[in-house]
Amino acid sequence: IVVTFDPTLCIHSAICLRSLPEVFDVNERRWIQPEKADAAAVAAAVAKCPSGALQARRLGERPAAAASANGEVTVTVRQNGPLIVRGRVVVERENGEVVEKATCSFCRCGGTKNAPFCDGTHNSNGFRSPS
Repeated sequence: IVVTFDPTLCIHSAICLRSLPEVFDVNERRWIQPEKADAAAVAAAVAKCPSGALQARRLGERPAAAASANGEVTVTVRQNGPLIVRGRVVVERENGEVVEKATCSFCRCGGTKNAPFCDGTHNSNGFRSPS
């Protein structure tokens, strides 16, 4: 399995670190080591990534187009955090760049430096979900 990481999308939830610490270890020079676990376990851990910063594909496969199995898009509001969007999402940024993702996190706090995506700033700027 091949695992890729886009640091511009990471919201530092650390779900990967907790899910499979032998594979995801920030204390290692190469912090992602998919060979240290079964490919199915690695794929399952990557699928938990709320931001889509981590992506996985089997060796020999082409990167898949961003799409959910049934074509639906779901949005989950995380308490005191971002909107987690799962399903095919196409975002056109102000500069015209088009970003296509299967999973991403949209900022709710207004403090991100990677708009419209969450960069984890909500953890340090005191953002709290409205009651």
